Amino acid sequence: MKKEIILFSILFCLLLISCWNPFAPREGIVSEINPISLKDPMNILNRIVLSYQNRDIDLYSSTLDSTNFIFIFDPKDEGLEEYLEQLGITDYSWGYTEEYLSTKSIFASMEEKNIVLFPVFSGGYEQTHGDTLLVIVRSYNFEPPVIEGEIIEGTVHFWIKKCSDELWRIIRWYDYVR
Repeated sequence: MKKEIILFSILFCLLLISCWNPFAPREGIVSEINPISLKDPMNILNRIVLSYQNRDIDLYSSTLDSTNFIFIFDPKDEGLEEYLEQLGITDYSWGYTEEYLSTKSIFASMEEKNIVLFPVFSGGYEQTHGDTLLVIVRSYNFEPPVIEGEIIEGTVHFWIKKCSDELWRIIRWYDYVR
C-alpha cells in the first residue's frame, strides 16, 4: 500500500509539472509581442505572407475588413478584362466575398499540388492619414500555382484602417501589375 501511495504521488507530481511550462509566455503577453498581431498595421504584410505559406484562409481573411474591403485590379493587366467579364465584373474591382473565395481557391490549388508560395514584399513607403488610416506601398513578386512558370510582379497599395476593435485591416487593395 505504501508503494502505491508513493507511486501515485510521483505520478501526480509529474502530471502537475507537465501542465506548467516555465518557458512559455504568460497568457495575454503573446498578442503584445506576436509578429503577426493586427495591433500593429505593419504586421499586415507578415500575416499575408504567413497565410500563403500555410495556405490558411482564415489567417488571410483576418487581414481584410469584411464590411469595407475592395480589391482594385490594374486595368493594364493583360487578359484580365476577359476574366473579369466572365465573372460579371465590369469595373475592375471586387469585394470581400470575391477576394475570400478567390484566395481560398488558390490555397486549395496550392494544397492539391503541394505547393508552398512565398510572396515577397520589398521596398516602398508608408503614408499616414491621421491616427486611423495608413497607406503601405510595396513592390511584390510571387509565382502563382494557377499559372505555372510565370512570376507575377507589381506594386501594391494597401489602405489599412484601424477598426473599432483596435485592430488594423485592409480596406482597399490597389494592385498594379508589371
